[in-house]
Amino acid sequence: MGFLDCASANSIWRGYDYFKEKRVLEVNQISKDMYSASVAGSDSSVYSVTFDIKHPRRSTCNCPHANGRRVICKHIVAAYFTQFPEEAKKLYEDSIKYEKEEMKRQQIIRERVVRYINSLEKSDLQRELSDLLFLDQNGNMTVLSETINWMMIYINLE
Repeated sequence: MGFLDCASANSIWRGYDYFKEKRVLEVNQISKDMYSASVAGSDSSVYSVTFDIKHPRRSTCNCPHANGRRVICKHIVAAYFTQFPEEAKKLYEDSIKYEKEEMKRQQIIRERVVRYINSLEKSDLQRELSDLLFLDQNGNMTVLSETINWMMIYINLE
């Protein structure tokens, strides 16, 4: 399990922001796998961080979120990225790649839905739309306004 696997997505991205904003004041290697750092918080506080790249859960920070807990907070992540900037670059590049792939997947889904809708006869389309808009998983009546808005974009209802 990698260091970032132990952190929440929120801590990773907020830590990335802190790294980019250069809030890490210093990082020192204290042993083969252990580092100490000082990180400026969002207010005037400066937090003391230690991070262990071999055993991430042994990392500490004296911020309110992580103090006394075994969590990887944004300050720890920022210090990690400062020491290992190639990891920050990899995270960013991987997220851009994922976003591009996700956009392609969404476009394929949109095209398939539009193709399916266009293949329906009006009565079939009305039945499908009615089921989508007014029946939930349990067959109960409901209205999904987001679905209605989406469908209105792609279908010209007469």
